[in-house]
Amino acid sequence: MGHQGAKTKEISFTENAGDVTVKVYGVSVEIHPDGSILAYTNGEVKRISTIANDDTSAKPLFTTPTEARLDLNVLSQLKEPQPKIGDKMADRTIFAGVSPDTGTAMYTTAADEPLSCTFKQAADQAAVLNVSDAFGHHDWRVPSKAELNVLFNNRAAISNFTSGSYWSSSQDYGRNAWGQRFNDGIQTSNNKDYLSSVRCVR
Repeated sequence: MGHQGAKTKEISFTENAGDVTVKVYGVSVEIHPDGSILAYTNGEVKRISTIANDDTSAKPLFTTPTEARLDLNVLSQLKEPQPKIGDKMADRTIFAGVSPDTGTAMYTTAADEPLSCTFKQAADQAAVLNVSDAFGHHDWRVPSKAELNVLFNNRAAISNFTSGSYWSSSQDYGRNAWGQRFNDGIQTSNNKDYLSSVRCVR
């Protein structure tokens, strides 16, 4: 049964209602008899209430748009907000934003690789980071064309970029591959022997 409050609508079910799915405003929430929920949303989860002994106490939870399984018994342990673009992580990498290719968090180094390089040498630089387990990770790569544009758009927060050209891992036709000028954001198709900077991501 439902009743209208001052700002919210509450819907109550009997205890033997089984699994319940609520869909509203583009959000779908599955509620299970064991007290767990499965939430699907394209928005940001800003506030979630835990319910125990008819006492409602709201716990803040900040997440990026995602599918998340939230156990009401452990919500109180989730206190840390998601990082902001430019934040330095515990492993000394920099949160760079979300990869348009994978939809997952993307991290970068605090500075460019030391030397300007060709397209092949840029890939070699990423391989060196992986062999050396740089910052405790071995999944470094040269950013794709789309990911490189994220770095450009977030360059002020990430910092330590030059105003020159950077390689992406995205190839164009023949002997060309895509790069991006960081003085104006223009993406250009360059000969693979052209010397550019590289900032690896993971």
